[in-house]
Formats: sequence, C-alpha cells, structure tokens
Amino acid sequence: MRIISILLILIFSFSSFAQEREENTEKEVNQERLNQRTMLDDSTKIIYGMKTTSYINKDKFHFSDTIFNLLDSTLNDIYDVSVPERNEFIYQNLGNLGSPLNNIYFNIPSTFSLQSGLSSLKPYIKNISTEKLYDTKSPFIDLGLYFGGLGRSKVDFEFSRNVNESWNLTLAINRISSDKQIGAIRNKGDKNIKSSSVRLNVFHNSKNKKISHYTDFMTLNHNILGTGGVDVVTDSLPLKFFLYKDFDVRLTDVNNLYKNLNLESYTDYKLGSHLKLYNHTKFKNEKFSYEDMNISQNLSFYDQFTNIISTQDSFKVKSITNRVGIKGNSKILNYNIYGNIGSYMFNTNLVENNISELYVGALIKYINSKFNLFANFEIKKTSDYRFKIDFKSKIFEVSYLSGLYEPSIFEENYKGNHYSWNNNFNSTFLNVINARINLENNFLTFSPSINLHTINDHVYYVETNHLQHNELISFNQFILDLKLKFFDSIIKIDNKYTYSVSSKSGEGILNFPKHKFYSKLYYNGQWFKNTIPVQLGAITSYRSEYYGDSYNPITQNFYVQNEFQLESYLRFDIFFTMQVNNLRIFLKMNHFNQFDRYDGYFVTPYYPAQKKVLDLGVRWYFFN
Repeated sequence: MRIISILLILIFSFSSFAQEREENTEKEVNQERLNQRTMLDDSTKIIYGMKTTSYINKDKFHFSDTIFNLLDSTLNDIYDVSVPERNEFIYQNLGNLGSPLNNIYFNIPSTFSLQSGLSSLKPYIKNISTEKLYDTKSPFIDLGLYFGGLGRSKVDFEFSRNVNESWNLTLAINRISSDKQIGAIRNKGDKNIKSSSVRLNVFHNSKNKKISHYTDFMTLNHNILGTGGVDVVTDSLPLKFFLYKDFDVRLTDVNNLYKNLNLESYTDYKLGSHLKLYNHTKFKNEKFSYEDMNISQNLSFYDQFTNIISTQDSFKVKSITNRVGIKGNSKILNYNIYGNIGSYMFNTNLVENNISELYVGALIKYINSKFNLFANFEIKKTSDYRFKIDFKSKIFEVSYLSGLYEPSIFEENYKGNHYSWNNNFNSTFLNVINARINLENNFLTFSPSINLHTINDHVYYVETNHLQHNELISFNQFILDLKLKFFDSIIKIDNKYTYSVSSKSGEGILNFPKHKFYSKLYYNGQWFKNTIPVQLGAITSYRSEYYGDSYNPITQNFYVQNEFQLESYLRFDIFFTMQVNNLRIFLKMNHFNQFDRYDGYFVTPYYPAQKKVLDLGVRWYFFN
C-alpha cells in the first residue's frame, strides 16, 4: 500500500505540473481560451467530462483506424466483477475471486505465435491490459472499488493524462484480495488470493500525423495460497452438505506464485497518404512456481515425488518477438503485410532451452455500406499456418478458420519434483465455421448461431502428462440468443441457450455441459424526475451435469478427468445499480437461491462454488 500511495502522489504531482505547463502555454496563445478551459461558464456548465475523454483499442489502431470512442457511462454489467460473471459463466474457477480459470468449452487459440502454455491466469492479464490508448483533454481517473462479502475485495485504478496534444500517459493499478472460502483457519484474514499489477502506457501521435507510437509496460504478481480443494471421495457424491470453511482440505501450507512481465513497443511512420511502415516489438517474461516445504503433511495428495522433504518447482518462459510490416488504408480497404520473428527461452528447474520462430502474414479488411469482409493469412517456416475470413452484414455473419497450431512449450517440456515429460507432438489441425443470423425490430432481437469445430491431433492434459489424440474430433454448438424489450425498453430480458455435442471420438477427452442457459431479467429506468438512472434485476444461469476439468496446483493448470461429475445446477443472482453523475453504485446478491446454508454445488472438482454472499461496488469517473 505504501508503493501505491507514493504512485498516487506522483500522479497528482505530475497532473498539476502538466496542467500548469499547458495553462501557461495557452495563456500566451489565447487568454480567452484559457478562461474557457479552467473555469466554469456563466451557466456553470462543466468543460471536462465524458465527451472530452476518448480512447481507441489497440487492434483498431493497428489497422490505421482513427476513430476514438467515448467512455462507457451505462449501468450495464458493472456488477459483474469476476471473469466468469463477465463471460456468462463459460469459465470455471476454484470458487473464489481471483482464482485460476478454465474455459468449459474447447478453447480456440487467440494468436498464431508460439504459446507458453501457462494459461489458467491469462484472462486476468487480458483484463488488466485493457488495450486502450487514451486521448484526454484533462486529467482523467477511472476508479473501481469492490467490497465483496466473506473477505473478498478488488481495486481497479486508472489514471490518464495528455501531457500535450501529442503525448498521453496512462497508469493503471489493479489489486485482488480474497480470503479462503473453504478450510479457513481464521474467520478473517486467512488469505487464498493476493494479486497486484501495474500497467504504464505512453501514447504519442505527432502533430504532422507522420509518427504514431506507444510503449506499454505491465507486471503482474499473482499469489495463490492453495488448499487443493475439499477432502471428499468420489464415492460419496453428490454431497448432501456443504460445510465451506469447516471442510477438511487436501493441502496445507502450499504456495503458488505466478509472475508475468510484458513490455510492448509499437511505432509506425507515414510514408505516403495511405501507406505506413511499422515495427512492433514484444518482450514477455512468465514464471510460475509451486512450493510445499513440508511434503510429509500433504503426503496423501501426491502420487509420486523425487524429493520427499520439499517441493520447489518452477517453470519460466522468456520471449521476444519483433514484427515489421507495411500497412495502408482507404475509404473501403485496409491492408497489413508483415513478417514476424520470435525467440523463446524456457527454463524448467534450472534446465534451459531455446526455440526460434519465423512467420509471415497479411491482413485485409474491406468495408462498404452493405457488408464488411476481413481476411488474415499467416504461415511459418515449419509449414504451420492460420487462415481466417470473416463476413459481416446487417443480417448475416459467417466466419471460417483453418489452422495448424504447434504445441505450446509447457505441453512438450516440463521437469519437476512430481512430474516430468519431454514430448514430441504433431501440430494440431483446427477447422472452425461460425454462422449467425441477426433479426431485429423495436421489441426483440433474435440471433440463432451455429459453431462447427473439427479437431485433429488434439493435445490434452491428464494431470501427470500430456497426451495427443490422433482421431478426428467433431465439436458443435447450437446457440439461441433472444433479447426482448417491453414498455419502451423499461423491462428487458436477455436469454442465451447453448446446446453442445461432440463425436464419439471426443468422449472423455473434450468434456463440457451439453446444456447451458443464461438469462437476465431487469428493470431499466430513471428515478427522481428522470435524473437518476437505475437497474434492478435477476440473473439466472444453468448448466447440465458433466465431468469438468480438474485443477492441479502443482502445475497450475486444469486437466481432463472422468471420475468426479459436476452435478447440474440452477443459480440465481439479484442486483441493483444506480448512477449519480459520474458515480455508479451496485449491490449484488450472489447465489441468492442458496436457501439452505449447507446447500451448494461444485464449480470444479473438489472446489465448491461461491456460497450466498452480498457484494457492494462503485465505479467513479473523475475529470479535472
């Protein structure tokens, strides 16, 4: 907290200095403009606010887009604090805020570059690195405070300031703290999750519009004081009573630590009216470690080990990639042609190895009044490739993905006290077709869609090693998305039903719930003479029974299992949120339908889902 306090002092000092410098400059240029920028006018109209602070996403910026977006000031979904809540519960976790995550469906690789394979905390990194490049006319602060019941809390702080019209500085600080929800020794302060991150971004657009640049630095320390889950046997399932803090747990005094450092630098130079040359460099340093300094007290948890006294396992991946390319844009066409070179060094318990990577690619985006068309092709010197095409019109959307993805570093290499492997897998072939129809009028939006996956040489984790399935697997999803509006949009209902099925060759390898339903019914209105926007509603989520992936704290990853069945469960959450100027406040009761204190369900094998609890949160924008 001392470091955070010092950073805040520096921020406000910098803000005051920058503002004073800007005011002095403007005074020399235009005294009248100075008065307009630093004072309220006769009608007490505020000069700075939502319309003077904007941002652009990195992806759009890379595509030469120049349109900046205004800040989101709606009440929609601000009560969804955790990653599973924000993603309609398609992620399983360990029943606690900030715990490791796993997509319950087949996860399509998000990038063509070689991956480390340390994936259980990647969604948090994505949320920390918001991918926003700001343009502010005044100092801007986005502050989110979450006070969860049972010792859970979250702080999101973001400060952005234009030093001048060409340079912007953004600093973000994020912190998660969660007490143990199972097997806690103390009623308060027995920590399960301690996570903190800092992100610093510098963004530049030259006055003559020839040079654009940003540098983005992010560091994350995510500490998990693990429990191993509750101590139950599969023969006793389903459980009649959920004891939560009074449960016996499978591990004591173990510690997981994940560290991630990202440094990214991008610069483009305008060669002509519609042509730019750019360079994009990324450096990443990932490390996870697992410590059990007294194996004897956890002996029943381990199947095998080399050192019977203690475990101090670690896995570290460093990478640096550099992309050089040319890009251009016109009113209807954007293009990007590039070459990418990468170097990866991984270290597993002091054994070092190196891997190099080289691929080329091209992006094309065609835009007109009737439809958009996007195409991307990438190919490596190893013959691995990725081809993706997206077509989008007002009524119809379709996409096609075909790729050959090499295994991640962790899937092929690992050495520790409990497990060790050195695999040589084939690249995984993936074919995906997505189609969606959008029908809309003033009362409803109906969007049925279908996702068809074909997978060959699928690599999957089975706790002690990784395996490769050489048969062809088909995995398909049929989705119905229906949104209704009543009484001039005062009452809204959002519904989404997903039916998933796989071929027989995928049984016991791709495990997922066959049925999943998510619905939100809420009142959306304004109180006190239409001055206070409010929302009041309920969220219903349901998934059918399935053999969900289990979590291994030793490797900090989820693995396939077919013994512990997660029972079907219907969950209700209720919420209330309101807005006063730039302040938004919410109250949310999680798992409202847990009427029996000993009722519950498992979200991951051996890990009960969050019990009924009341949460409070605020989101506040500050403008100077």
